[in-house]
Amino acid sequence: MKVPNTITLIVARNYGHPLSLSLPARRAYLLAALLVALLVGMAALSALFLLRYPEAHRLREQNRQLLEEREALRDQILSANQEALRDKSEAFRTAAMKTEAEPREPADRVTPEPGDASYIPPIAVSEVTVKVNGRTVEVVFRLVKQTESVENRGGWLFAIFENRHVDPPRFAASPDVKTNADGFPDFYKAGLRFPRIREAITYRRRVRRPSLDSAFTHVTVYLFSLRGGLIIKDRFALDPELFNAGQKPVTRVVKQPQA
Repeated sequence: MKVPNTITLIVARNYGHPLSLSLPARRAYLLAALLVALLVGMAALSALFLLRYPEAHRLREQNRQLLEEREALRDQILSANQEALRDKSEAFRTAAMKTEAEPREPADRVTPEPGDASYIPPIAVSEVTVKVNGRTVEVVFRLVKQTESVENRGGWLFAIFENRHVDPPRFAASPDVKTNADGFPDFYKAGLRFPRIREAITYRRRVRRPSLDSAFTHVTVYLFSLRGGLIIKDRFALDPELFNAGQKPVTRVVKQPQA
């Protein structure tokens, strides 16, 4: 009589009731091989993790350094943009003083080529209306296409409300953004994205003044290109009577940018 080729595992408890488990030898060998393969695979993965961990740590550190370098370069670009704005403003004032026969443009009208008297910005700000309702101050303005320049591809806009009757001046930005001492936005991509102006688009921007006794003297509209270049900067003076009506809503139309 042929004895079955099996493997039996017997576990005897201390009170005399043994437990037994019998498996065919082939199945037992297969399960043992799978268990050994699993243990070997886990050991190999653990060894691979230990070998790759220093490289992964190095890559994380390199990524952190690259992020820090990117932030530093971004700060340099913003600083250079502000310096360029001041240089352009000064060049524009110099060119306007030398051209007495032609009408002077406002000193705050900044364009990418202030020294070129024939330059026309691709976009203009028009039909500016300011509304005051309690502590809410709103500016409504239209962006109008003037030329077919490649600079008219859209960009970012801000409305900066200014109180220049206090020292230092106070600013309220819409959209909210940090500004420097002159009210210039620190980060152009925090602005409201506007598309290419095919004809004209109307925008509304609102801010809250700190109290009913506070007022704004000017509102400045900044337009930046998609890459952060300043397309236009128009400052409009606000009528003080707008802020003397208490809770009564008041609206004024501003026609020309002010110096």
